[in-house]
Amino acid sequence: MQEQDPLSSTSLAVPPPSYKQVQDRRIPMPQSSTTQRETLKFRYGCVGVTTTVVLAIAICIACIADSYHKVNEGYVGIYFRHGALRDKVSNPGVHFMMPFVDDYEEVKIRPETHMMDPVLSITKDGIENKFREINVITTVRKDKLIFMAKKFGMDFKKALVFDRIKEDLRIFCANHTIDEVYNTMFLAIVAHVRENVENSISRLGEDGIEILNLVIPKPEIPPDIAHNYRQVKV
Repeated sequence: MQEQDPLSSTSLAVPPPSYKQVQDRRIPMPQSSTTQRETLKFRYGCVGVTTTVVLAIAICIACIADSYHKVNEGYVGIYFRHGALRDKVSNPGVHFMMPFVDDYEEVKIRPETHMMDPVLSITKDGIENKFREINVITTVRKDKLIFMAKKFGMDFKKALVFDRIKEDLRIFCANHTIDEVYNTMFLAIVAHVRENVENSISRLGEDGIEILNLVIPKPEIPPDIAHNYRQVKV
């Protein structure tokens, strides 16, 4: 019996390749140098445009973030350009300023309570005494804020109110005896100091600060003198 050639078997015959397979097997022809240059130029152009757009968006976001600010209720905003105080004052709310150029600071204009540091003074008869827990309530006029900030700096209350209270209190004690300061004229101290401080504010600060209340407790005096007063009361 004659053996059948396995290669001639129809069951193992390989079908001819399709048109698509032939096209896929084709070796791509190299692009011309002109086409390559145009392709690279297009790619670089796309990268440049994308970079420019991203950079522009980033700059816009940074400008908005730096210029946006909020002024809280009870405060007003004042502005500095290159360190120089401007005449602009903003009310509470959301505001925008020139980015990377302007700075702002909030200033409280609602009534504010301040507890002063102890004040040491000496009476006319050479007795040392100390006033503690001096309490003062003040408020700031918005229309005079820029004037006071330009003339006395941002800590204008210290120059116009707190330092003046210390000065007038020491002057009062220097002109009166310990008995007058601690006993007979103590109730007149507050009225005397407040009147003088208000006159100073009017003269130096154009009435830009109003004193709503001033409390000056009795001073601390040497223990032996305080003991004598207690003995007198007994």
